[in-house]
Amino acid sequence: MKRLFAICLAASALASAGETEVDAVVRFANEDRIEGTIESLTKDKLTLSSPILEKPAPFHLDKVLEVGLDAVYHDVDANHEAVVTLNLGDVIRGQLAEVTDEFVSLDTWYAGRLDIRRGMVASLEIEPKREDLYHGPESIDDWVRSGDENAWSYRRLALVARGKGGIALPDVLPDQCSVTFDAAWKTDALGLKIYLLSEEPDSESPESGYEVSIQRQSVYLRNCSKQRYLGSATNSGDLRENTRARIELRASSKNGRVVMLVNGRVIETWTDPDVADGDFGGALHFVSPNPGAMRISNIRVSRWNGVVDETVPPRVPGQRFRIGGLPDDFSEAEDEPKDDKRMKLANSDSIDGEVKSISGGVITIETKLGEIKVPVSRFRTLALKPVEYDEAILRNGDVRAWFPDRTSMVFRLDSVDGGKLIGSSQNFGTAEFDIRAFSRIEFEIHNDEYDSLRGEEDW
Repeated sequence: MKRLFAICLAASALASAGETEVDAVVRFANEDRIEGTIESLTKDKLTLSSPILEKPAPFHLDKVLEVGLDAVYHDVDANHEAVVTLNLGDVIRGQLAEVTDEFVSLDTWYAGRLDIRRGMVASLEIEPKREDLYHGPESIDDWVRSGDENAWSYRRLALVARGKGGIALPDVLPDQCSVTFDAAWKTDALGLKIYLLSEEPDSESPESGYEVSIQRQSVYLRNCSKQRYLGSATNSGDLRENTRARIELRASSKNGRVVMLVNGRVIETWTDPDVADGDFGGALHFVSPNPGAMRISNIRVSRWNGVVDETVPPRVPGQRFRIGGLPDDFSEAEDEPKDDKRMKLANSDSIDGEVKSISGGVITIETKLGEIKVPVSRFRTLALKPVEYDEAILRNGDVRAWFPDRTSMVFRLDSVDGGKLIGSSQNFGTAEFDIRAFSRIEFEIHNDEYDSLRGEEDW
């Protein structure tokens, strides 16, 4: 056994005994792993201090696979979030500041203004910025365990399950709520129960609120106080065929509507006829029914207006099941021609026009009927004027930096100054990044020999 790996085992025992706090987890190409604190980081060397090392030790970055970091959730006071997807798959989020023939400009908390070259942009979407009642987790201290006390643990902005048991956050859900979270699993299918609006945070199987049970082939909804199943839906391909997904659940104890979305697409919508006789509270539960490893992260709770905006009609018990949220009489039709000039609005309307300017969160658009002004937050997509396709070249020193929401960007690491990473890219030029924005940084990303070693994030 490698000497370093043996030392790591000893360090792990020491950390368990002393509850040692660590700032980073460094994974090496030889499969070694060290937890510790980054003393310095340059474009070719990392210096790490650790309980297992006599003194801070330098490591060449060409031998480092990745560094796991303690990122932070940073909520910005804004009414929208712009999502720019680049031609090579990078995703950059921020507030839309300007769109010209040359650049799409975003204001970000982690790098200030980023002017992204238009030829590098594949798409631009606008997401509404909801007021978060909760965004986390940032620890496990506020969560109540049930069942196996050791089933759940906290690791790097995530709740990790490795056994059967529940974990709940009391008094967090309003009577009409939206809960979104990222789920990842290391089994062949996701197995998870989510309880919404319960009164019993210390129970693994509460008798109040709603239970959404995700099993291998199906999703089931149950009114817990009435012990009544309200229906089911066939699992979407995103849950059956992948190992991670973004899930959103909306529930109302006022009108009995419950909606489930996976990766932004409606899977099912139900209506509870017994909602007036149900028992409801404010707790949110995640229950692991299986021993397989599962990770829940990027949990966001916000208010919901109780209105189903999507075109999928609510279904009451007794109706035939639908697959993937489609109507029973759905038949596939030919795709309608796509109009890239039309911009979608939040209310499903669209506008045909050209973006003239953006100022103070308002977009000025030139249409056939004249000039109009619309707040950025009202849009869902913006039509960008076609430009010549371009993409960034691969360069030595490129790193891939991952955000907590599982999106990432690539840039060349030029230098490090305190908590700032100075990097450059053909996409946006040179920028200074707050290292707290990133949960993981991968090195040697163009080395084909390292691809098979990266695997999943270390959890």
